[in-house]
Amino acid sequence: TRGTLYTYPGNFRAFKALIAAKYSGTNVTVAEFKFGETNKTDDFLRKFPLGKVPAYEADDGTTLFESNAIARYVANGKLHGSCNKTSALVDQWINFADNEILPSACTWVFPCLGLTQYNKQSTDAAKETIKQALGALNTYLKTKTYLVGERISQADISVCCNLLGLYEHVLEPSFRAPFPNVNRWFTTLINQPNVKAVIGDFKLCEKMAQFDNKKYQELHKKESGG
Repeated sequence: TRGTLYTYPGNFRAFKALIAAKYSGTNVTVAEFKFGETNKTDDFLRKFPLGKVPAYEADDGTTLFESNAIARYVANGKLHGSCNKTSALVDQWINFADNEILPSACTWVFPCLGLTQYNKQSTDAAKETIKQALGALNTYLKTKTYLVGERISQADISVCCNLLGLYEHVLEPSFRAPFPNVNRWFTTLINQPNVKAVIGDFKLCEKMAQFDNKKYQELHKKESGG
């Protein structure tokens, strides 16, 4: 299968599909894309009515939105498990990544990038949720190299991608120290050739980022046309 992926650079959601494609030998071309322009055109909206990315168009005309669906489509069967049991376990961790990690990761990290306004109560709650999720993951990985079976699956790829922003911006050494098994697993993942080919060289956070009000004001001034 071959196709075209629409996304802006550095989109961790798109990484899930691009890494899956690398492991599966699927030829995926990343389209030239300008957020706020490409996804507002009639042609794009005819194929993808929500106007969101990542979005994927296969050479046979199949169109898909939602990163997990795209990742499944471009992957070979091995990444999603060879039987009902392993497929269910892969799905379990994909859902864990989206439900237990991602909402709190966005609440904590996005204000540091100036993307959303900071709320102390929400951020403190997000930190606790992330601690719980990392704690559960740490216990699970105590005797395992990968999340499902003895090789990398979409479970590893999806959880890793949803953790990228945390490990890059806020999980400073003292915060991540209680989770050595997660740190080992994450470091193993980001150093795999098929992962590095997509995300590049990854630098672990050294000092926890804080809310950047100046960046927030600048970004939102542009958006409002100020």
